[in-house]
Amino acid sequence: MDEKSTSSFVKETIKKKPVNKRKLFKRTVTTIVMAVVFGVFACLTFLLMEPVIDKIINPQRVPKVSFPEENLPEEEVSMDQLMTEESMAQKEQEDQQAVIEAAKNAARRQAEESLQTEEQQTPLQSYNAIYTDLSALAEEEKKHLVTVISSQEMEDWLMGSYESEKSFSGIVVADNTHSLFVLADLQGQQGSRYSIVFNDGSIVEEQILQIDRQTGLAVFAVPKTELSVPTLSCVSPAKLGNSSASNLVGLPVVAVGSPQGVSDSIAYGIVTSDSTQLQLTDANYGIILTDIEGYQGASGCLINLKGDVIGVILQSAQDSSPGGLAAIGISELKSLIAKLSNDESRVYFGVRGIEITQQINEQLGVPLGVYVTEVEAGSPAMQAGIRIGDIIVRSGEDTISSFRELMTALFTYSPQEEHTISLLRQEGDEYREQTAVVLFTGVK
Repeated sequence: MDEKSTSSFVKETIKKKPVNKRKLFKRTVTTIVMAVVFGVFACLTFLLMEPVIDKIINPQRVPKVSFPEENLPEEEVSMDQLMTEESMAQKEQEDQQAVIEAAKNAARRQAEESLQTEEQQTPLQSYNAIYTDLSALAEEEKKHLVTVISSQEMEDWLMGSYESEKSFSGIVVADNTHSLFVLADLQGQQGSRYSIVFNDGSIVEEQILQIDRQTGLAVFAVPKTELSVPTLSCVSPAKLGNSSASNLVGLPVVAVGSPQGVSDSIAYGIVTSDSTQLQLTDANYGIILTDIEGYQGASGCLINLKGDVIGVILQSAQDSSPGGLAAIGISELKSLIAKLSNDESRVYFGVRGIEITQQINEQLGVPLGVYVTEVEAGSPAMQAGIRIGDIIVRSGEDTISSFRELMTALFTYSPQEEHTISLLRQEGDEYREQTAVVLFTGVK
């Protein structure tokens, strides 16, 4: 064997793999999409994290809520320690002056703001607000008011027999737990039957409990058993106020009921006078005059701005009025209303008179008391010897210095009782005291 060996070699040729354009395109697109997604994610991450990173890097830039602090002295050195007694006193004075000025400025600003608020409300708005309140007051008063209808059978030679009706406003004046008592001015129009209409529309028929023929005032007693629960819930007695106040003239009043002669009407005005009197037998009633236009057939009552009844509108008072709506003061009527509501007998004396005031006493020297201007024929007063010109000064042991005091005394008496009346009678230039024993009878 030949020492030389033969070696074989494998020759390989590396060829480049052919480019797959399809795959290359897919990879390129994928790379671009991933780059975009990464970029969007990076942007969002930056936007979300930027405030947090900024807060960590620059904490002083974050705004904080703050309130003005008081000017306090530094702890190391107190200002008071650097001031003398004089400077401290001056500082205290300056501080007090500053407080006063601050209070004045605050008061000034408050006044200016209040003035601006008032200026913002126009005169028409203020005017409307006033009458809105008055209307609400009148509406509230309806629960004290009723309508009384008087029916009367009439005869006419052309029409034959027919029924005449007249309506007027009544006032619920009392409640004794068994009955409601209604006061109304019949205005001389007495009927054969009466219907009372309450503000919820319910109607009951009643007869007069008692009537005062001088004033025309009558009282009806309505048993509660005749009224439904809803009706009782919307009716209540009126509050009777005071008509004897010295400052009555000039005060605003509301007329409710039928002041215009029409049921459920209202009117507003002021009291113009309270010095006139309605002079009747055994009674003098103060008349309240108003600037409200008076109407024939007016009825109802006058109330003040607290809702208290201060006067009852009477036709007899209206007849003596110069033109404005007139009412009888409630203070003088309370005793009469009590007598009528309790169905008690009243006495008949038979005199008319005027009160001798302090001014008349000082100017003319006429003694204080009730000056008799008229004595009715056949009356207990005439039978006891009382004359025109006599001045009644006592009833029993009670001093009489006004007609109201005489009325009060008469309301305490009963028919068929004897009482001593002391009077002064002029004889020449002087007045001599005399007594008269009066046997009172029942009212006509």
